[in-house]
Amino acid sequence: MNRAESALQFISPVEREVWVSLGMALQSEFGDAARDIWMDWSRQADSFNEISARSVWKSFRGTGVTLGSLFHEARQNGWRDEGFQKPTQEQIDAQRRAAEERMSREGQERAKLAQKAAQKAAWILSQCKPERHAYLDSKGFSEIEGLVWRPQDEVNLLCIPMYVGRDLVGIQLIDKHGNKKFLKDQITSKAEFRIDSGAINASDWWVEGYASALSLRACLAALKLRYRIHVTFSAGNLKRIAHSGYVIADNDASQTGINSAIATGLPYWMDETVGNDINDFHKKQGTFRASQAIGRWLREQNQMMSA
Repeated sequence: MNRAESALQFISPVEREVWVSLGMALQSEFGDAARDIWMDWSRQADSFNEISARSVWKSFRGTGVTLGSLFHEARQNGWRDEGFQKPTQEQIDAQRRAAEERMSREGQERAKLAQKAAQKAAWILSQCKPERHAYLDSKGFSEIEGLVWRPQDEVNLLCIPMYVGRDLVGIQLIDKHGNKKFLKDQITSKAEFRIDSGAINASDWWVEGYASALSLRACLAALKLRYRIHVTFSAGNLKRIAHSGYVIADNDASQTGINSAIATGLPYWMDETVGNDINDFHKKQGTFRASQAIGRWLREQNQMMSA
């Protein structure tokens, strides 16, 4: 392990990809015995977070990454396989500068690609027409028209715009079978689509998918409530951006939905049936029963907060 620790001193932990891959290599070779070495090395980065780093280490199980990548990276930075070596301060500073320069270049390149994706999204939206769609029909909304793009004669895709703030950053494309994808290189982190009742003092509601948002809107409208519904497109993104109001969680068998809802710290509602989301609940119960269930839950939450 001393050999690996020596090599590690010649590598900067600033770049996340390098940081993660070398952690995988250490865990794969030495198990949890190498955790403290990796943690001490990680603390060199200004962005180091103790809790986050420990969580990332726990995810390194059976990755199959070897120490070869560690030794290769170290040799590129001047390490020699001659027992324990400590790099000079000049070498440490040079490694940090080189890593930061690479990150800056890569960030600029990603920004250019993301801008092109946003431009493509704007062009696609300009080609869309309001139409009914098979996906909406399968979700119980046969009468609702969505933005539909027809890139080919036999292909029609439901388009859900994605925004960060007021900026269009991409689109979620949904085919008639419910398959979903995003544009290549587009931004997805912190992106959302809002369905707003347009009323002042509306409450925020957070869901993962567009169909869930439509079901929630039907329920809240039946209850005559003001709403601002945020489609977050994934459980991870929901956890990232939900900051006030209420969460409607998916009851995934993996518990991804409920874990993300809990992580927000906000009150959350979830159908009791594993594998279901609010759209499944809405289709089964109908708008009246579904809205009554949401209404009862909401009154309970308000009573708890006022107690």
